[in-house]
Amino acid sequence: MEKRMIDANLWNQADGHLCEQNQGDAWRVLARVGAPFRFSGKAGDGMFEYLVLHPKTGEVIATGRGESSSVAMCEAALAAQKILSQ
Repeated sequence: MEKRMIDANLWNQADGHLCEQNQGDAWRVLARVGAPFRFSGKAGDGMFEYLVLHPKTGEVIATGRGESSSVAMCEAALAAQKILSQ
C-alpha cells in the first residue's frame, strides 16, 4: 500500500513508514487529496466504505472499500487522486 501512496503523491519517505492499519496515517493520506470525504458505513459483506466528494458540487467522485476503516480511507484517497489529477 505504501508504494501505491507514494506513486500517487499521497505519502513520501519523509512521512516514515505507512501503516495501513493506523488511523492517523489514513487520515493524513485522505486529507492530502484536498476534497471533502465521509464515512459511508459498513456494507453487508463486512467491508468499510469511504466516499470522497467533489469540492464544489458535493457529488461523490470516488469510493474506497476495505476490510478496515483505515484501508477504506486509503483506497478512497487513491481513487479520488486519480480523478482529481486528470
